[in-house]
Amino acid sequence: MQEIEAAGAVVCGISVDDSASHAGFARKYKLPYALLADRDGKTARRFGSLLNLGLLKLARRNTFLADPQGRIAKIYLGVNPTQNANDVLTDLKGLAK
Repeated sequence: MQEIEAAGAVVCGISVDDSASHAGFARKYKLPYALLADRDGKTARRFGSLLNLGLLKLARRNTFLADPQGRIAKIYLGVNPTQNANDVLTDLKGLAK
């Protein structure tokens, strides 16, 4: 995580859960980054990450790497954030070149 931030990136998580849920989750897992609430799912939908099961809406665990201009440079689908950190760091360093 520190290497990713040292490379100039900002890390955040977004889900359709509310802020109170995020706060508890962040404390429980000692997350070193912010969690943003997307209660209506609009952001998840725009990024193709909304799983809409009628009454139940979930955000898929996807990772998006944006370039310095804010454009999506790479998408990692269905990943576990701890498993793809090295890939993100490698790709992030590639963007800096």
